[in-house]
Amino acid sequence: MIVIDWIFLGIILGGLFLGALFGFGGIFKFFTTGIFGIIISIVVCLLVGTAFYGPCEPLLNKISDAILANENWFCQFIGKLNIQNILYYVIMFVIVWILRLIIVRIIKSISQSENKVIKIMNRIMGSVFLLAILLVLFFCVLFVIGWVGGESADNFSAYLASGALRLDRLFEFLRPSEEAEAVASVLKSVY
Repeated sequence: MIVIDWIFLGIILGGLFLGALFGFGGIFKFFTTGIFGIIISIVVCLLVGTAFYGPCEPLLNKISDAILANENWFCQFIGKLNIQNILYYVIMFVIVWILRLIIVRIIKSISQSENKVIKIMNRIMGSVFLLAILLVLFFCVLFVIGWVGGESADNFSAYLASGALRLDRLFEFLRPSEEAEAVASVLKSVY
């Protein structure tokens, strides 16, 4: 076995053990607070915000017209910044932030229940959740190495082929295909 095989096994065993140790509620709270919570809230705002923009557009246009109706330089400056769109996404961010906090607290409270069935489910779901997160991160590293391509990716593939777990198959699956590389080179030449 090569070093990457041991790292892969360590990720699997560590993810299962730490997931069972901290439980789903603890891991979910960790990955939804702090910088992760901000990133999740921004992504949700961008994805959901466009869906609710249409019904809110008449109100946003009225706000813009009211701002531009004033003749002073500050209101004209704010009107050119499209403050109504900024205000819309700030309000959307606050709503998503509050909903995220409520959902995280509900899940954390349920997972800390003293019911034996819930305790067991909390440990199992924590193991699966943390393992999935760690595997996605590992796959992203393999994808980036394959995306870089060239001789280093070929050497890394040959290195993986000598391992007992045959991670070279996974690496080749995650590595961008020649067609994708051709499309990327055409797009680079166009732009």
